[in-house]
This record gives sequence, C-alpha cells and structure tokens, in this order.
Amino acid sequence: MENRRLELIAFSALFIGISILVFFVFRPFFSILVLATVLSVLFRPLYEKLIKFFRGGKSFFACLLVIVALVFLIMPILFFGLQIFRQAESFFSSTQASQGKYIQAIQQNIDIIGQRVVPGFSFNISDSINKVLIFVSGNLGGLLSQTAYIFFQTILLSFTFFFFLRDGEKILASFISLSPFEKGQNKEIVDSTHRTITSVIRGTIFVGLIRWIFLAAGFYVFAIPNAMIWGSIGGIIGAVPGLGTPFVIIPIVLYLLFAGNIFLATGIGLFGLLVTLFIDNLLVAYFFGKGLDVPPLFVLFSILGGIFFFGPLGFIFGPIILSLFISATDMYKILVLKKLN
Repeated sequence: MENRRLELIAFSALFIGISILVFFVFRPFFSILVLATVLSVLFRPLYEKLIKFFRGGKSFFACLLVIVALVFLIMPILFFGLQIFRQAESFFSSTQASQGKYIQAIQQNIDIIGQRVVPGFSFNISDSINKVLIFVSGNLGGLLSQTAYIFFQTILLSFTFFFFLRDGEKILASFISLSPFEKGQNKEIVDSTHRTITSVIRGTIFVGLIRWIFLAAGFYVFAIPNAMIWGSIGGIIGAVPGLGTPFVIIPIVLYLLFAGNIFLATGIGLFGLLVTLFIDNLLVAYFFGKGLDVPPLFVLFSILGGIFFFGPLGFIFGPIILSLFISATDMYKILVLKKLN
C-alpha cells in the first residue's frame, strides 16, 4: 500500500513536470492551435457532408477546405486588417496635427451638455481617441508590419487546420479515452461543447464580420472618410445590447442633416435600415436561435474582455472562453445535478 502511494506521488510529480514543459513548448503556437480548432469546428459539417457524398477523399477535401478558408476568410481578414491599421494611423496623425475640427465641435457640445448636469464636467474626446489608436497601433501594427512572421503563422495555421479537419475524430477520441466519465456522459459533454462553440462563434464572429463588411462598403459608397476604421467601430458598437446598427447610423444621419446634405443623409438612413433588418433582425436571431441562448451582454463583455486580455485575437478567444464556461455549466448539470436527482 505504501509502495502504491509512493508510485502515485512519483507519477504525479513526473506528469506535472512534463505537462509544464509541454505547455512552454506549445505556448508560442497557442493562437494557431485555437484558431485551427475554431476553423475545424466551423467547417466540420461541410467536410463531413463532402466525405459522405463522395464516399471518401478525406485528405483531398481537407486540403480543399483549407484553400477555401485561406482565399475567402483568412487572407481577406489580413488584407482588411492592414487597411484598418493604415486608416487608423492616418486618423491618428490628423488628430495629432489638430486637424480634427469635427471632434472639437463634438467636444464642445458634450462639455456644454455635461456641465449643465455636473458643474466642472470635462471629457477629452481627442485624448480618448488617441489612447485607443495608440492601443490599436501597438497591438495590430506590430502584427501586421511583420510580413515574414505573418506568412509563417499563416502556413502553420493552414497545416494545423488541415490535420485537425482530417484527423479531428482520432484526436478527440484519444482525449475522450482518458476521460473518467461514462460513454453517454462523454457524448453529451462533447455535443454540448460543440453546439455552444458553434453558436457563439457564428453568432459573434460571422455576424460581426458581415456587419463590418456591410457598413464599411456602405461608407465607401457614400464617400465617408476612413470607411474601413469607422465600419470596424460600427461593427463593434453594433454588438452592444439594446443599441445595434441604428446607434451607428443615426449619429451619421443627424450630422449630415445638420450639415445640410439631405440627399446623402437619406441614402445612409435607408442603407442603415436595410442593414438593421438583415443583420440585427435576421442573422442574429438565426445564429443564436440554433440551440443556444446566450445573453448579448455576456457576449459583448467576452469580446471586449478578450481584446483587452489577449489583444486583437481576443475578439475570437473571448467568445470561445464564454463558450467553454457555458459548456462547463452543462457538464455540471449532467455530472452533478442529474445524479442528485
């Protein structure tokens, strides 16, 4: 009995030590592993349908979907991310050169309204914007300016995505084999985790990207300066519960009306109405209505908290962590509450 206890202690120490070493070995590639996992989860249904329809060709279709993801998802995000960074730098330079006359006008109006409520109220918009742009420049700029690094990371992501897609079932089965739970419980846990991650990721990333593309394209058509960066900001603001896309469009319409440009204000107003009907009322309800009901406030906090904690990729990591937490609560219901009842 004593020897058995010593064996367990020795094994535990050895396992913990090796696990720490493995963590540090894989730590530089943590982002790649997470992104590849997300991509494999999102593309898995299509991959399985192709395999079933053509009765084979796992490697071929895995490679095909990797190319599709590169052409239609990864490369466009990198390209538009670079455009956003350049426009952010340009906007930052203009505000530094005291050319932000519109910001100064907004600043005066906010101070006047605020001082009526709270004497001595002051809120420096220019300083706040500069801090945000410095944060963007420090995080996104360092990433996008290293072309060779991005190319290397993209290649690794493509290879990892390929193997996760082709051998995902084997990898998952190897982890499940270590689980102390029953087979039915393991299946419920895996299904719950998959359903949660799929719903949250599609409901946040896909809808956010679509909203961003629509807004940026609309701002370009209507000749709004720095359309990419304002479209990105609009995409984030549009995720705020109770606000949505109208909170982005209405201030622009009001500004154009006050500036006397009624035709442009009408055009952007109609465009905003179409985006609201299509995205806020149809897509959000479609993605979040498929097996999962996540309060939008929690999704928003997961995105913002993820960005502050992980940097630009926190837009993805935050919702994933929220998904895992929700899955953990489902595991608690399965493993604890069911047994108590």
